[in-house]
Amino acid sequence: TLFSKIAIKEGYALISKIFEETANQEREHGGWNYKMLQTLKKEEEFEELKIKAEGPTTYGTTEENLKSAIAGEDYEWQEMYPGFADTAEKEGYPEIAKRFRAIASAEKHHSERYGKLLKLVGDDIFFKRGEKIVWICLECGYEVTMDELPEDWKCPSCSHPRAYFMKKCEDF
Repeated sequence: TLFSKIAIKEGYALISKIFEETANQEREHGGWNYKMLQTLKKEEEFEELKIKAEGPTTYGTTEENLKSAIAGEDYEWQEMYPGFADTAEKEGYPEIAKRFRAIASAEKHHSERYGKLLKLVGDDIFFKRGEKIVWICLECGYEVTMDELPEDWKCPSCSHPRAYFMKKCEDF
């Protein structure tokens, strides 16, 4: 994605991966939207369907892109998908309504996750937390414990820069 490429250029490999992961999840939502339309086409005759939707047009810094992504996700989970679900319910398609509500829940998760990342970037604490943190390299799995990763940090195992480290989190 465009946002992913900017994040990696700015030194945020984790955010880049999350933008990519979210784009893949959005692709899945689009696939289900298409399948639901095909279900409707089998039951009703129409050649064209008009859908009102909104989308951000930002192409800026990672911080700006996160703000834009949050706005887009908020619109999707607060308005767009609930509106689709309400319409489907009213028109007698409870299973489609249920699916739209489930997708809205996923969109809310996207917004919340982007919000957490925005706080870290906006507060300039993505790589410095003020306490000892276990950092893990996203490329090779090397771990190091320190409160801040220096800007010139390189993984001693695979030589990837600081951008490829994230706070270790394994609360499965």
